[in-house]
Amino acid sequence: MTQDAISADAAIVGGGLAGLSAAVRLAELGLSAVLLEAGEDAHYAANSRYAGGVFHLAFRDLDDAPHVLAQAITEASAGLRDPSLALALAHDGARTVRWLAAHGGEFGRGGEYPFMGNMLMPFSLRETGFQNHWRGKGCDRLLQALEDAFVAAGGRIVRGARARELMLSDGRCAGVDAQMKDGRRFVVRASSVLLADGGFAGNAQMVREHISPRPEHLCRRGAGTGLGDGIRMAQEAGAALIGMDRFYGHVQHKNALYDESLWPYPVLDIVASCAIVVDANGRRFTDEGLGGVALANAIAALDEPLSSFVVLDENLWETAGRAFLLAPNPALESLGATLHRARGLDALAAETGMNAQALARSIDTYNAALERGALGSLQPPRTVKPAMLAGGAAPIRGPRYLAIPLCAGLTYTMGGIVIDADARALDSHDRPVRGLYAAGATTGGIEGGTNSGYVGGLIKAAVFGMRAAEAIAGDRAAE
Repeated sequence: MTQDAISADAAIVGGGLAGLSAAVRLAELGLSAVLLEAGEDAHYAANSRYAGGVFHLAFRDLDDAPHVLAQAITEASAGLRDPSLALALAHDGARTVRWLAAHGGEFGRGGEYPFMGNMLMPFSLRETGFQNHWRGKGCDRLLQALEDAFVAAGGRIVRGARARELMLSDGRCAGVDAQMKDGRRFVVRASSVLLADGGFAGNAQMVREHISPRPEHLCRRGAGTGLGDGIRMAQEAGAALIGMDRFYGHVQHKNALYDESLWPYPVLDIVASCAIVVDANGRRFTDEGLGGVALANAIAALDEPLSSFVVLDENLWETAGRAFLLAPNPALESLGATLHRARGLDALAAETGMNAQALARSIDTYNAALERGALGSLQPPRTVKPAMLAGGAAPIRGPRYLAIPLCAGLTYTMGGIVIDADARALDSHDRPVRGLYAAGATTGGIEGGTNSGYVGGLIKAAVFGMRAAEAIAGDRAAE
């Protein structure tokens, strides 16, 4: 049976920020492209559409000196495979934001913190609940502007199309075999293919294999549309994978698992980083000082990800609990979320089902180590660094205590296809897989590592989307 066929210079899989940035840049460089997007609606689900709109690098302003940014990226991500990736982000971050601004992105200062100097407007991070968070906000508008620019330049978008297999010819990519929602198959013949389909957060089997034994007990903070197709296809074509065991996310209230008003915000990252996080028995199990992303990863890795609590006192709740935008205090209780309060640890343990002796020992040991300046001696050790937004570890003295049940919120996966600084997919010997490129959350080696280091999803997607387009044009001219 003969399949329908489309021809173009490049095929792009995924219509998020990475894919659309590449598509528009390719059109500017005089190359034709076909973009395949599995979503069918005009405002199809995408991680970048739902994002808060903050363009930063490792929580540094993009206008910082490139060597400062590269160092911050390297320090943030113990999973950084190739220093050239950090340099690419550091040198191209500001250029990429200027380019996005010229193509419909409206940027402004979104808050008092230095990393909020480049936030898309209208600002997100102002309202709780999923539906209020993104629709008509900066990221939603930016994706629409990029799509309009691509179509106006003669580009073609095929919605409802899921890439199923890479076409290979003489050892290089020659296009993509795709399938429509109604089952019809077609091929896009292209000398270059860019995979930008958002990782594997929406693939429960892959999440179970790499991240959590109970993927059904993780709160989906992102679009959940990344099904791992790009990673699978790239691996089948000979590309190497890296860092599949980490994700970007936040510490959410347990009820966010089923209550849409509690995600993506408020989050409990700052509260958890200033207090202690314990398991169902009242014992610490991870390093709170590493911050919210690492905490979310540790919670997800538990045998039961819904079994943990952050334990603090009223003083911390009135300080750290009110820090940052959309602070959990008072938002959580106003939204109906459960907070366990008690006068004394015995009463708190009775209310939550924790072991009273274990809980008291966890708090006493933590307080004593904090007073001695010896948090690194705890088991597990606690990183000795100030929390970025709230002053770091604080004592838990009572007499009134709180225990807040937690859930790990998964936004996007950090691991995936190994790439070079120009977004070329590499094999296990660091050789380019000819004609194959990757960008965004389907790539690895930029974030993750033992500390679940976070660099910045939006800027990573846009920078490597642009660099992929420029590499495709350069490689094509050199052939």
